[in-house]
Amino acid sequence: MYVPIGLSSVVDSLLPEFPRVNDPYSFSELSEDALNATWGALRTHSLKWHPDADLDSQLRHWALTGTGDHETAALVTVPSRAVEAADTLVRHGFAPLLVTAARLPGRGHDGGSTVKIRPLTSADLDVAVQLNLETVRFDSRFGMVNPRPSSAERLREHIAELLDRAEPCAWLAESEGEVVGFLYYDLPGHSDWIAGRTRVRPVAYIGLLGVREDARGGGIGAALADHAHDLLDAAGVGVTLLHHALPNPLSTPFWYSHGYRPLWTTWQRRPAR
Repeated sequence: MYVPIGLSSVVDSLLPEFPRVNDPYSFSELSEDALNATWGALRTHSLKWHPDADLDSQLRHWALTGTGDHETAALVTVPSRAVEAADTLVRHGFAPLLVTAARLPGRGHDGGSTVKIRPLTSADLDVAVQLNLETVRFDSRFGMVNPRPSSAERLREHIAELLDRAEPCAWLAESEGEVVGFLYYDLPGHSDWIAGRTRVRPVAYIGLLGVREDARGGGIGAALADHAHDLLDAAGVGVTLLHHALPNPLSTPFWYSHGYRPLWTTWQRRPAR
């Protein structure tokens, strides 16, 4: 007999309400040239989780395509504290790969670095794209991210768009006159696409923190994170969200040492079937 998980087992003050879902299944397909194609498979089946649904039954009756096709994926995103869902997903061959992590104001300040931080300018586009691509290539080892032939061009377009925003939201770290780190975030208004993941308002989203490989371990990432958090806290942001690859041995401990904690976990099976 199925017993609903219920909200009591995933109590988390940051989570939103869970409205009823009439049809939990969806499918999307991307062109290989799309920016979002860098962040996942081209053909994605998604199952919308609800605490009162029978997840085991939903997974067993999921009509999936793409047998043996690595460009298909089945995704289920559940609250990170929903351990009963985790047990079910493991039994169906899913792996936890991506975390939406959350930081409340005032948490996790390091303050130990004096590296120079300055705003991104149009003259910095080449180095900013290179740092973003380096981060993409590293994260591609952990099951979600995919460097595409068009990734550099799409990332350049995205970073250039950041320069047109009303308030600075992209920052570079310099050491001995060389750019060694890059961070950008979405302020409220630009972060609406992810704001539904939490009941707290307003929401900011850190889209990237990348440090040049030969400069890692020297506090550069910590300096960029501290700079961003100081600005976001001063702006009255209620919660800052970001995504990180759960298997990444660098990003997972880094972000949690800076005041973040897991809020949602995305489980993937790839190929979808």
